[in-house]
Amino acid sequence: MPRDEGYLLSMLIAARRVMRSVTGVTYDQFRENLEKQDSVILQIGNIGEAANHVSKEFRDKHPNIQWKDIINMRHRMVHGYDLIKLEEVWKAANLSVSELIKLIEPLIPPDEG
Repeated sequence: MPRDEGYLLSMLIAARRVMRSVTGVTYDQFRENLEKQDSVILQIGNIGEAANHVSKEFRDKHPNIQWKDIINMRHRMVHGYDLIKLEEVWKAANLSVSELIKLIEPLIPPDEG
């Protein structure tokens, strides 16, 4: 699998893990569950880390994906961990990540098993 496709697959896997952590969960439940918070924050960081390694050429061909915002969110999660706003994490997990999945899935070729 070419390099960019591998990073896209990593992004997709992490995004799906985020969705599993928040599906059927209310914000209040999320706020009270440190394990869910840690999982979502880690996976959002993983999405941004993989996005940062996608080639500039590929990113330029797919401007509908908010690459800069994804990478910046990762930086906030990792480097500004003491300033993380839980509402921002919740919003990203429930809105941005589900949209990202829709954008990335068609870019990954099917498994040739």
